[in-house]
Amino acid sequence: MVGGAAAGLLGVGAIALCEALGWWWVPFATTPYFLALFYVGLSISLAPIYPVTWRLARRFGWRGLTVFIGIVTVIGPPRDYLYATMFPKWMVFAPGVAPILADGATYAGVVVVGHAVMRLIAGPASEDSLAR
Repeated sequence: MVGGAAAGLLGVGAIALCEALGWWWVPFATTPYFLALFYVGLSISLAPIYPVTWRLARRFGWRGLTVFIGIVTVIGPPRDYLYATMFPKWMVFAPGVAPILADGATYAGVVVVGHAVMRLIAGPASEDSLAR
């Protein structure tokens, strides 16, 4: 959960930064609690990724984790663009390559940051009692 909380901060920060740069727009409600609710929802939805990364790191080492980060980075932007096309009130992307690269970097970042925080708290996956 702590990895999800750290990655949620990165995700909210990336959304704010890219909105300020004009790369995308995510409509937020103007209520005072919406940003906190959005952060909690993002953190909770990111948390299940990190047991997967833990298992990949335990089984395949840094190579498995690197492949996973690469896959997430490549699959994430088309997924977001599909959602933005289907539901334009949720998110709007600016034209160009910069929003695509920023979206991919955000996906890579939330995996790296969340896994790093989890590793910091739990220790290396290779030292787990179930590791070979």
